[in-house]
Amino acid sequence: MPLGFTFLMCSERSGSNLIARMFDAHPDCCGPSPTHLVRVLAENRGRYGDLDDDRAWGELCRDAADLLATKVGAWQREWSAAQLSAASPRRSLAALVRAVFAAEAKAAGKGHLFIKENHLYRYLPFVLRAFPGLRIVAMVRDPRDMALSWKRSPILRGDVVRAARIWQEDQEQLIRVLGFLEPGRDIHLLRYEDLVADPAGALAAACAAVGLPMDPAMLAFHGTASAAAAAVRTDDWKNLGRPVMAANFGKWRDGLDAAEAAYVERLCGPAMAVFGYACETDDPRTTTELEAELLPRERHEKSGWDDVPADEQRLRRERAAVLARIAERCWQ
Repeated sequence: MPLGFTFLMCSERSGSNLIARMFDAHPDCCGPSPTHLVRVLAENRGRYGDLDDDRAWGELCRDAADLLATKVGAWQREWSAAQLSAASPRRSLAALVRAVFAAEAKAAGKGHLFIKENHLYRYLPFVLRAFPGLRIVAMVRDPRDMALSWKRSPILRGDVVRAARIWQEDQEQLIRVLGFLEPGRDIHLLRYEDLVADPAGALAAACAAVGLPMDPAMLAFHGTASAAAAAVRTDDWKNLGRPVMAANFGKWRDGLDAAEAAYVERLCGPAMAVFGYACETDDPRTTTELEAELLPRERHEKSGWDDVPADEQRLRRERAAVLARIAERCWQ
């Protein structure tokens, strides 16, 4: 049978790694740790020019190999540029990324892939062509809790202002996507709060939407080797080795101060209403006024970075260098 592909559309700090590990625990689904291979290469495809040219194809394969080598999570397969070139049935980005994910599914002995890629809406036309018949799961989280989680992350730069801006952009684009993809057939919408409150029910609905039978193993994801390995590879994934925290929402009420909570609601309020999140603050200040108070607090680097393991720091620095190298390529 042909491989099945599901892509996840979700903001950072919104439960994306949780649901990926849940699907990875399914006996017929591979949910590899994120590489953002598709996003980075799809958004920069024009920098490589004609892939029939040996130099251009070699540069693309080298960049892909370096992106895979600098991922934080563990994969079953490792790749060199030469191996990527040989595995791709033709010289195209679509063929290359399909070959990478197909090989990972084969190594795991599974017939379906659940792939997390940030900002999926930005290169959705490419993904729809490269993975015909794919399904999309879109998951949203209360932006106030997402902003609190972002603020507490020692890895992510910025605080509430940056988090709220990203949530607003991601959800405004999701609303646009929901207008041209058919809900229930092409895309399935899921709220993080519903997933943690009723994992069995939420997963059953998501599985039905992507053409998989629900399996009880998904509820015991935290006991899998892949979840245990992910939980110790970065602080941002530490909860993956634990059972679902059913009450893990509404923590913004204690974790954000009044100005932070009000800012998120002013900026994100219209999209919040679409997804069923009610505003609760009554601060009379405008978004601009609240932002002026909060911007001086935004941290480019956080003190917690010093406690990040040396290997993870190295991988993230190497990834930044690969991304900078790709960005410096001239458009062809």
